[in-house]
Amino acid sequence: MNTIDLSFYLDPPELTVSGTLHVTPLAPLSMVTSQPGTYFRSELTPPEHMLHGAIENALGWHFHDSNNEGPSRKDLLKQLAKLAKKRHRKNPDYGKDHPWLSEKPEYTARSKYFSLLQYHLRIEPAAVPDDLMSYDDLWSMHLRDRGMNFVGGSRAYDYRLEHLITRLRTPDGGVEVGDRKEFERIDLEDLATTEAPKINAGSLGERFPMYYVSPKKRAFVTTRSGYVHRVRTTPGVARLLTEHLSQPTAPPYLGTNEGWVSLEWTADV
Repeated sequence: MNTIDLSFYLDPPELTVSGTLHVTPLAPLSMVTSQPGTYFRSELTPPEHMLHGAIENALGWHFHDSNNEGPSRKDLLKQLAKLAKKRHRKNPDYGKDHPWLSEKPEYTARSKYFSLLQYHLRIEPAAVPDDLMSYDDLWSMHLRDRGMNFVGGSRAYDYRLEHLITRLRTPDGGVEVGDRKEFERIDLEDLATTEAPKINAGSLGERFPMYYVSPKKRAFVTTRSGYVHRVRTTPGVARLLTEHLSQPTAPPYLGTNEGWVSLEWTADV
């Protein structure tokens, strides 16, 4: 198991190292930063926070939002900021109000993700490649609900519901499922034999998958030439990029976990 090295955070965010990050897509990319409706619009070039995430993945950093499975990302940020405060408490340039020592992220994505690298790694936007192509495709969105959406939206369910599902799909099956007050709650073990004409949708929830699939229209982009980003960073992070991007611990990706990319870092001489 690789040891995760977060010591870079203890150094001031003095971006004295510059270089170039080459991003080569290995699959079509869908880099969605917002969802104004049912159409998932992709950015044409990689946003900085997604690149931070791809680099973290290459470094083998997989931190959780809660501390149920080890320290959460928020906990780690607080711990690192406190250690950095102790190390630099006598440095007049880095008081407790400095953003790097605030124990809070400077930027958080809509997904609530923030990178531990954000103070020590600045990635400038790339130019749109001349060979960039875009297209729309259907994408399987996984949704979770305890209500009616499961009944019509899920293609998989517990085999013990087969009798009830057959009745629901038969015009004269004599049963319907709904979520209004007049619909009756039925115990799981009684669903196969009940003759109740109206069954509350909440009675079925535990016999459906955790998520159901809903097809959505999503934009994708492709490019053979890839993206070129100028980078400014600290010596500690530059060392991590040099050591890990050529042999990533886990596959880096952008936008979706199917949008695999290759990352190449070159420091300026």
